[in-house]
Amino acid sequence: MAAVGRYSGKVVVVTGGSRGIGAAIVRAFVDSGAQVVFCDKDEAGGRAVEQELLGTVFIPGDVTQEGDLQTLISETVSRFGHLDCVVNNAGYHPPAQLPEETSAQGFRQLLEENLLGAYTLIKLALPHLRKSKGNIINISSLVGAIGQSQALTYVATKHLPRKHLDSTVARACGCNFRPQGHHSRRHLGPASAPTP
Repeated sequence: MAAVGRYSGKVVVVTGGSRGIGAAIVRAFVDSGAQVVFCDKDEAGGRAVEQELLGTVFIPGDVTQEGDLQTLISETVSRFGHLDCVVNNAGYHPPAQLPEETSAQGFRQLLEENLLGAYTLIKLALPHLRKSKGNIINISSLVGAIGQSQALTYVATKHLPRKHLDSTVARACGCNFRPQGHHSRRHLGPASAPTP
């Protein structure tokens, strides 16, 4: 996201946009001229970012709830008339655990937040992105490629989008997923970042 105005007239949806990497993504798109609609479970943080950054709209939402994501997409399109990009950023990294300390229920909850939320947003956004020849950006994690000690379930939820969700969407969606002009899709995998 380089030049100011590069995304002028574009409408972007970001999940998990109230703090950390998500808030930085919202800010970068706004600085580049985009209208940004973002969601987060942290309503107070979301309202603070919305007040700070002109050109943003905050919609409280939980990516594990399909109804919340449907509201996010429908409100965005209703307000701006189109959608050009979605950024699947929301996610959670549980505290360090040995594999035998993990639970199937905890893994299911992590899958809901880190993987199924991204899938659901993509599914709901695709009809609009096809019209605009828009983009999907999935934020994963470096550990999805290299692994991490005492983070078996987290690594799994960050490996699956990198290896499967991205390539499947790129082949099946019939859209132009080339935000930089030289990739069939965009997948970002940052290393550890402190998030309050």
